[in-house]
Amino acid sequence: MEEKEITLANRMFQDATVGMLAIDKILKKIENEQLRKLFAKQYDMYEKFANKCDIFAANNDFDLKENSFFKKTKQTIMLYMSLWMDKSPRHIVEMMISGTVMGIIDTIKAEKDLKTKNEDLNQMVVEFRNMQEDFYEKLKKQLAKV
Repeated sequence: MEEKEITLANRMFQDATVGMLAIDKILKKIENEQLRKLFAKQYDMYEKFANKCDIFAANNDFDLKENSFFKKTKQTIMLYMSLWMDKSPRHIVEMMISGTVMGIIDTIKAEKDLKTKNEDLNQMVVEFRNMQEDFYEKLKKQLAKV
């Protein structure tokens, strides 16, 4: 397994777990049932994808790296501060749109910068990007409703 392939798998795994962390924190604060269902579904999708990355790593004999304690702590503090200032459904959807767009951008950059001939990994990148883009579209529709 080439180093760039390990890096690519790690980036997707870390992006999925960052999404899970954010959604987990938001689910504890959100009161809007429609958004709660949408975010819970997205959490499940991120979790399944993170597990897929774990399986890929195990099958290719390498270990994935978790996000650092400091990155998790920084994200949690920023999220709670933002929610403390405004926990309206509109603000929450806006935050999720911003985070999802950042994930899409990171996936596109990783796909371009870490090109690989590993078809399984290439399919995972496409799947992850499509998943994020689908969530983004759903969030845009929610923004029009809240």
